[in-house]
Formats: sequence, structure tokens, C-alpha cells
Amino acid sequence: MEVVDWLVISVYAGTVLLLGYFAAGRSNSETEYFLAGRREGWAPVAASTWATKLSALTFIGVPGAAISGNFAYMQLWFGSFLAAYVIGAFLLPEFYRLRVSTVYEYLEHRIGLGSRLAGTLVFIISRCLASAVRLAGCAIAVSVFFDLSLVTSIVAMASIAAAYVMTGGLRAVIWTDVLQLFLFLAGAVAAIVFVGLTLSGGFGEAVEAAALAGKFQVFDFSFNVDDPTTFWTGNLFAFVLGIATGGADQDIAQRALACPDARTARVAVITAGAADLISTFLFLSAGAAVFAYYTAFPHEAVTTLMAENRHDYVFPHFIRHELPAGLRGLLVAALFAAAMSSLDSALSGLASSAYFDLGLGRVNGGEENPITPVRNTADRMRALIGPRALVVFFAAVLAVIAIWFGAQPSILWFGFKVMGYTYGGLLGLFLLALLVPKRAKDFASVVAVFSSIPVVFMVTQWGIGFGIAPVPWPWAVIVGTAWTFLSALALARFR
Repeated sequence: MEVVDWLVISVYAGTVLLLGYFAAGRSNSETEYFLAGRREGWAPVAASTWATKLSALTFIGVPGAAISGNFAYMQLWFGSFLAAYVIGAFLLPEFYRLRVSTVYEYLEHRIGLGSRLAGTLVFIISRCLASAVRLAGCAIAVSVFFDLSLVTSIVAMASIAAAYVMTGGLRAVIWTDVLQLFLFLAGAVAAIVFVGLTLSGGFGEAVEAAALAGKFQVFDFSFNVDDPTTFWTGNLFAFVLGIATGGADQDIAQRALACPDARTARVAVITAGAADLISTFLFLSAGAAVFAYYTAFPHEAVTTLMAENRHDYVFPHFIRHELPAGLRGLLVAALFAAAMSSLDSALSGLASSAYFDLGLGRVNGGEENPITPVRNTADRMRALIGPRALVVFFAAVLAVIAIWFGAQPSILWFGFKVMGYTYGGLLGLFLLALLVPKRAKDFASVVAVFSSIPVVFMVTQWGIGFGIAPVPWPWAVIVGTAWTFLSALALARFR
């Protein structure tokens, strides 16, 4: 890293912190802090949602998927986009009709308080696991760039994200994400352009090398329940997980709740879902370009990484060792942007859910749905002590979990596996609230959602007995959803 690289990174970091500072000036109540006053337009909310979905897993894992395989990951977009449409058409109107502060408040309205608390706890477990995976993914690259230990990288990034989220709340998250989105996409484009200009045969050589290796194959219509990169299995998984993460996860849904009405929120969510195709294509293309580069200029270290199945390290290695000064700084800043855009929203979502849904707001002296903003600066600081303390607490929790996750060999698919164990139960709970609230009983729903976690773990690890093999992990979310929905209805009949 040279002086110009550090300058680029410093400008990025300074801009992000300034945005957080200016956003803090309007955070004069819990609603302002956690919901941006419900005044954000569809464009910034769409950009922020898009940026959050990308994360460091996209920056590191998606190029790695292209380097080791092909463009099959892109076909999962169909299920993901359909999930965004379903959320916009069915869940968001319900959230806005009831004017909820968190998505778990909806569960209390439709089923009962126990379901709200259960949904909140499952969300906190799920989001801590999933966001820790994302944090670990970025820390892998940071450790490569700066010769830092994985632990140091994780702690540093968690601290930076906590600093501006703690200061400015959701408004800071949304507007820093807008900046980080453009930087993130610019990083992928810059890597592709560099390869095209460096190879003697230009972009044509890069395309030819990637094509000869089969990198541009997208669709695989074979039916293989074990393989998430096949069209049918992958899209079913992407659809179910997309509804769970986008509609039943406060991390993502919090952005939609910051809009003034359901129509604005729907446009934002569907726009972000459509835009996912652009970013996926760009980062798969970046991976194919890097593959073509090392085909033309073999490197012993890269050959070793490939042999050890550490494909997630190849793109960071390319950024550090091949890119010129300045451009290298841009890509490192883009990597930070990828990490921050997902980490900041996780901290805000976790803190808001703990504050509103677990009653910590009332412990702090606040109101669950505050109407009158605090005008006095000293009073405002006191009112926001609880929310800000929760942001710091969850930053520490994510850092601890990420340190363990950092040892996993393929961070992209491991992230999906982690979410599979818990998100099915969460989605099942919301389906009960949406479809059969009169038949769903609070106690039965609570038992069903908590029992889904060990059930999913057992059937994916050991099967269900009678000689039946374990269920492949792409089906974990579906198993959890079905178990929660059906067992809750069955239990309700006996009470």
C-alpha cells in the first residue's frame, strides 16, 4: 500500500464518518433514530437495500465462485427477485396498515406477544450468525491487504461501523450506503477494465480465456437436490430465503419501514431486487477477468490458493499484488464499503429490534412508539443512550462470532448454510401471521419456531431415520418453514 492508496481510503472513511455526524443532527427521538422519521424516498431506500444485500460476501465470494466455477450463481436471481415482489405485494402493505416500528410488532398484532418475542429472539440469533459471516468474509481480504491478523481486522471494522451507526442511526446507514454502493460497483468495473487494458489481446483475450474455461455458463436445468447452483434447487432456495431475509428480517425490512407509505416502500424493495442482477453480473465478470489474467500471467501463490480450495483469497490477492497505486486504494475502499454497507444495517436492525421488541426502550425510559421528539440537546443525548449502547453491544457480539467463522474455507456458501438453520422458522412464523392468524395460537407458534432450529439441524446432519439420508442443506430453510407452519397449526388443535 502506497501513500496514494491510503489517501483514497482516508477520503472514503472521512466521508462516511461525516455523513454519520450530519445525520445525527436530526435524530431527536427513537423513531428518528431507528426509522429515519419515516420520510425517506424510494431511491435512497432502494440503494441502501441493494448495498446491504451485496456485502463483503459478494465482493469476495462471488468472484471466487467464478474463478473456481462459472456464472451459475447468477441464475439464483430469478428466485431472489420473485421474493422481492412477494414482499412488496403482500407483506409491506400489512406492515404499513398497522404502522409497526419493527416487523415483529406485526406478529403481536396478528398472533400474540409470545410470537413477537420469539420472532425477535430468532431474528437476533439469525442476524448475528449471518452478519458475522459477512464480517469474517471482509476480514479475510483486509488481513491480506494490511498483513493484519484476522482478529485485528474484524475488531477494526466492527468499531468503525459502530461509530457512525451509533452517531446517526438509520438515516446515517441509508445515506452512507448510497455512497458505498457506487464505490462498491466502481471497484468491480475498475478491476475488469484493468484486466482488459493489461492483457496484450485486450478484452477479447479475457473473454476468450474465460469462455474456453466454461466461465460463462449460467443455467443448469438438471434436478439435483444437493446442488444449490442448479436452476430449480437454487431458485427455490433463493426464493424462500429471499422472503425470509427481506420480509421477516428487521435488518433489511427496517429500510422499507423508513418510507412514508407502502407504495414507496414497495417500489424501493422491488427496485433493489431487480438491481441485484447488475451487481451479480459485475462481480462474476470481475472473477472471470481475474481468472483470465492469471491464465496469461500465472502466479505461484495463486496456483497454491486454487489447489488449497481457497478461491475467496484470489481476488484480494489480485487487488494487492497486481493493481497499481491509487486503483488499489479504490478497490480496498470498495471492499470496506461492501463490509460497512451490510454491517451497519445489521447493527441498526439488531439494536432497533432489541429496543422496541424486547422492551429495552421502556427500561431506558423511552416509548415504544414515541410521538413527541426531544428538543433539548441534553435530553436527546439521554434519550438515545439506550439505542446507542445496543449498537455497541451488538458490534462486540458480531466481532466475537466472526472470529470463529473466519476459519471456514468457502465463506460464500457457508454464509447460506448458517442462515438455513434459523430463517425457516422465522419465515414460518410470518406465514402463520399472514395466512392463518385466527387458527394460529401464540403458545403453539412459539414452540414451533424454537423447535424448528434443532429439527432442521438434525434432518440436515443425520436424516429422519428409517434409512432416509440427511436433507441437503439448500433445503434447510424450506424444512424449517414447513415445520414451523404445520407444527404450530397441529399444536393449536390440542390447546
